[in-house]
Amino acid sequence: MTLQQQAINVMERLPEDKLSQVIQFAEFLASRSNGDIDIGRNNGQKDQPLRKPGILKRKMVMAEDFDETPDCFKEYM
Repeated sequence: MTLQQQAINVMERLPEDKLSQVIQFAEFLASRSNGDIDIGRNNGQKDQPLRKPGILKRKMVMAEDFDETPDCFKEYM
């Protein structure tokens, strides 16, 4: 039995939520490989980055009192 057949046999017994974790882990491993495996994550475009820097710029707001100690912790200081 080959490794691929063993993997398929194990995956056939997994519940759906665990199977999705296996797929995500396999995609992670494939992305870390030498680039030999194209899993379709970037639609075949290997030069396209998975993330775009600054996509959440100006979308998050910090509270005015962010640096202040909360009242419930003042007794410990």
